[in-house]
Amino acid sequence: MELNVKKEVEKAIGGLFFMIINTVIWTLIAEYYLENKDNRIVGVLIGLVILVFLFFYVRFTKFQKTVPDAIETQTQEEEQKDKRFLWIFGLEGLGIFLAKNILVNINHNELFIPFFALIVGLHFFPLGKLFKRKFDYYMGIWTSTVAIIGLYVIIQKITTVNFANAIISICCAVSTIGYGVKMIVSGQKAIRNNVK
Repeated sequence: MELNVKKEVEKAIGGLFFMIINTVIWTLIAEYYLENKDNRIVGVLIGLVILVFLFFYVRFTKFQKTVPDAIETQTQEEEQKDKRFLWIFGLEGLGIFLAKNILVNINHNELFIPFFALIVGLHFFPLGKLFKRKFDYYMGIWTSTVAIIGLYVIIQKITTVNFANAIISICCAVSTIGYGVKMIVSGQKAIRNNVK
């Protein structure tokens, strides 16, 4: 029981840490493209969410220290999942790097943020399959749809590139916030299960 609780809390800690970092990145990108036209309201509001995430991150970390360590062995299936997970993230990073370089070389750097978001959105699909999580598919559909709409809006010149990139970034921050909330819920559930 304790080993399972410790594993669940560790997953919540790792996932929440990753969502904090990604939410900060998307918020900074949004604020950059908004050029202070929002009086930093987006940054402040999402900043408050990030503070809540940090509170739970610290809470989960403190709780994790109270659960005794147990001898943990990783199954071959878990090792393979970890390798596939790293491959997915490696390919995502490579895709972002290639997209940036290709767009710069063809003089269409204005399309980088939607392509960045699209690559991030697409990476959720293999993760959903790997870990058998429906939530990843929802995040993938949301983020990919936002990215495709953003590409269309920029290419068709429906609005300014800066405004489109800001909206795409805010929508991606909403995605990472959604995932962060999921991590908090699973961490809280693991703690409650340990108390019973």
